[in-house]
Amino acid sequence: MNTDRTRTNERGAALVEAALTMLGFLVIVFAIFEAGRMMSIQQTLTNAAREGARLSVLPAWGGTDTLPSDSVVEARVQSFLNASGLNGGTASIVVDFVTVGSTVSRRVTVTAPYKVVSISMFSLLEVNLQGRAMMRNETNLQ
Repeated sequence: MNTDRTRTNERGAALVEAALTMLGFLVIVFAIFEAGRMMSIQQTLTNAAREGARLSVLPAWGGTDTLPSDSVVEARVQSFLNASGLNGGTASIVVDFVTVGSTVSRRVTVTAPYKVVSISMFSLLEVNLQGRAMMRNETNLQ
């Protein structure tokens, strides 16, 4: 019989199965890596927005009701993003007032693009991630 030929065919089948299994395994590993990276960037954007919202409701000088300007808040958020290793130049920062009933709050929204880096065939995939924070204004002035 052809036992040598059968063993050769089985070796080839085992090689193909191993290649397909490794491909699937590596796709899952890189997907987990990308998901973790995306969640980390999302959390950084949320923390930057929170830092900006906190600054935006603090009086600029002790004993006054003067709030910092939007440009000061945006600069703080920008420096937070830069310190976190994100390119703050690509982020969009919006600072605005929100009034609910008689309560005035400041809302800071930070939006940045996210690109997949681990798998080159998905490198054109881009998603906008957004972090948002809102804090109540405790001063008399807006």
